[in-house]
Amino acid sequence: MIRRRFDILDAWRSLAVLLMLGYHFLYDLYIFGVLTAGQMFSAPLCLLQKFICCSFILLAGISARFSRSNLRHGAVVLLAGAAVETGAAIGGQTIRFGILMFMGTAMLLYHFAGRRLQKIPGLLLTAGCSILFPLTAWWTGQTQVSAGWLYPLGFMPPGFYSADYFPLFPWLFLFLFGTVLGGLCLDRRDSPLLARPLPPALTWLGRHSLTVYVLHQPVLYGISYFIWG
Repeated sequence: MIRRRFDILDAWRSLAVLLMLGYHFLYDLYIFGVLTAGQMFSAPLCLLQKFICCSFILLAGISARFSRSNLRHGAVVLLAGAAVETGAAIGGQTIRFGILMFMGTAMLLYHFAGRRLQKIPGLLLTAGCSILFPLTAWWTGQTQVSAGWLYPLGFMPPGFYSADYFPLFPWLFLFLFGTVLGGLCLDRRDSPLLARPLPPALTWLGRHSLTVYVLHQPVLYGISYFIWG
């Protein structure tokens, strides 16, 4: 029987969730004027934000590699992303194609293309992702289009804004690199690092990360509003 959960990955996801909670609480403090823009968007916090987001995307790719149904998981994550973006709009924030919408879309794409991609040698797919990630990031960053519907691909029309934005290009290639890591996990599932059980305290958040992601911001925003609003 193929092992489909690894405690070390759930612990990594738990760490990312904890860091996300802290970062979003600081962002709420910025909204309410407790932190300045210089403090909120300082280099250390920007690096922290990138680490959190890259962790979620890599872990989504890893999990997609040994998921029983990327179609179902992708649909659930897309619905959660739609709920988050709708809630943000009600609260006065603009989010278009945030990280949940991206990951749900990536899972659906992997459902249809995963078997073909798994036939590509891991080193070759890693090399391709390493080249295409910066190349497409540069391409989309240099290109503005008038067609507003292209923003999920990374092509932004003039005046486009989103508080949370993860288009398919370049982030799909980080997700695909995660699928390569997922294949390595399956090949080495009996290694001490992957097979060792960890305490539930280290893995619980990681196993319930989607629920926490959907619910955490209204709670944090409500606390911030109660204290500083």
